[in-house]
Amino acid sequence: MNFKAITLAVLITTSLLLAGETTTQGPDGIATWTPVASAAQLKGDFTASRWGMYDVEAQLDALGAAKFKGTLAGKELAGTSDGTAPAVKLGRLYIEKGGKLPLVLEATPSDAAKPATIKAIVLTPAPEGKPIVQADDLSITLHARDSIVHATTMRYEISPVKNTLGYWGNVKDWVSWDFELKKPGKFIVFVMHGSGGGSDVEITVGEQKLNWTTKNTGGYHTFTFLEVGTLTLDTPGPLSLTLKPTKKNGGAVMDMRQVILVPVLK
Repeated sequence: MNFKAITLAVLITTSLLLAGETTTQGPDGIATWTPVASAAQLKGDFTASRWGMYDVEAQLDALGAAKFKGTLAGKELAGTSDGTAPAVKLGRLYIEKGGKLPLVLEATPSDAAKPATIKAIVLTPAPEGKPIVQADDLSITLHARDSIVHATTMRYEISPVKNTLGYWGNVKDWVSWDFELKKPGKFIVFVMHGSGGGSDVEITVGEQKLNWTTKNTGGYHTFTFLEVGTLTLDTPGPLSLTLKPTKKNGGAVMDMRQVILVPVLK
């Protein structure tokens, strides 16, 4: 093949990578960007359905040891592979808006004879804020800003007048919090929410579940605390609380600012 033919083949391959890329997102909020073919150098557009915090990793086809460097929406991605793992972590970043975002990633191999190729970029929802620990008064406050958003449309709205999980029009969207329990006990659970009422929601910690229904607070932006039940947390250490709607009534499940676990005093 002559030089012109080689150049034409490279241009066709590059065109296919750009034209055939896809972004898919599951109900857990995990988004996967896939090129038309694995390559050591990728360039295209990642389509974000919402803003939010994500952990980014590259899934590999060929597993050569390599350094990875690139950007997503202008923010740096970087990682290193020893050539044995099928994926490499590229960091945590905040996506500030939905839509098409420029993505560039290159794998530079330690040994040119053993290249690493990338078959997908995966974005997994990550904690939005600070680690959550039990307060000195033994209460546990789960702020919307500290949540992990598993969603395609629902997201944390950072505006001071909102400070809420909103855009909750998809009943399959859900949220979780990881927190540290220092002293076990029984806790009354309160949810600070705004709603038109009538949406069914399930809270889960381990094997325990609380099922409750949102109340009409006067509107999505009128927030009221609602007592939804009690949980018994027996073992100190890391725990996770999930909140999932099971039925939506009206245009959205609710807007929600906090879940607060208040200890039951003996």
